[in-house]
Amino acid sequence: MQKAVLMMNYLNVTQKGGGEFSHRGDKALDLAGKDGGIDSLKAPFTGIIKKIYPNGNAVWLESLEKVKYADGTVDYMTVLTMHDNDISNLKVGDIIKQGEVYYNEGTNGYATGNHIHLTVGKGKFTGSGWYQNEYGYWCINNQIDVYKSLFLLDTTVIINSGGYDWIKTSTLSDDTQIPIPVPNTYVIVKGDNLTNIAKRYNTTVEELVRLNNIKNKNLIYVGQVLKLPNNLDYFKRYTGSSVSIVDALKSLNEQSSYEYRTKIALANGIKNYAGTTTQNNHLLKLLKEGKLVKP
Repeated sequence: MQKAVLMMNYLNVTQKGGGEFSHRGDKALDLAGKDGGIDSLKAPFTGIIKKIYPNGNAVWLESLEKVKYADGTVDYMTVLTMHDNDISNLKVGDIIKQGEVYYNEGTNGYATGNHIHLTVGKGKFTGSGWYQNEYGYWCINNQIDVYKSLFLLDTTVIINSGGYDWIKTSTLSDDTQIPIPVPNTYVIVKGDNLTNIAKRYNTTVEELVRLNNIKNKNLIYVGQVLKLPNNLDYFKRYTGSSVSIVDALKSLNEQSSYEYRTKIALANGIKNYAGTTTQNNHLLKLLKEGKLVKP
């Protein structure tokens, strides 16, 4: 699962949320870089551009999957940025990878000095993307505090934190959560590509592309759920009462060694098998349902 991460070389909050100026009633932040020049912003997550509004060159980027928020929330996220001087390279429907530069400081629209107006909305893009508050300012729908939403990359040089307690991170993904797939699906993890997934499940890249309506076979991302072909070989359904995957496999006259269970786990979408209770219970559940794929 990706973390939602604010990625600029320098953090310089020149206007906080709320206050008496142009952010009145709005949780947006104005972010400038090292000096009065133009610094870049990298995508906080892998997302899709949902809307572009020309006045201020406003861009709404919605996460393709649920992400982890700085405060621990797990949900979709929408980020609105404004004031880039030139977004001619962007269009609605574009997929932007996490860590890819997609937006720059600027002065387009009602802006004084180069900066990025950035605000965060909880969940997916909704309605027109924003609303006009009681003070006449346009705010992203479902707005929430930026510092509670976005982690701050620990390599970022802090010039002005805005007085917020940013939560730093050195990684872009949350590896503590092991994806548990549903039958006939596979959850992509770091290091995967369609070629090795196809080989693992005795299918072809072309079949995976077709099943999952993938437009670019080279663009897959951690946490993405892939549908698998139905021509898989399953273990016989276990009908006993044991709470041990080892004993259940033995009762079916199947191998039960740790090495073999590692292969079973991999075939069922668990790459980092460690024999944990959660992993074994999930494998046992699939075995009882007759849905445990053979390696």
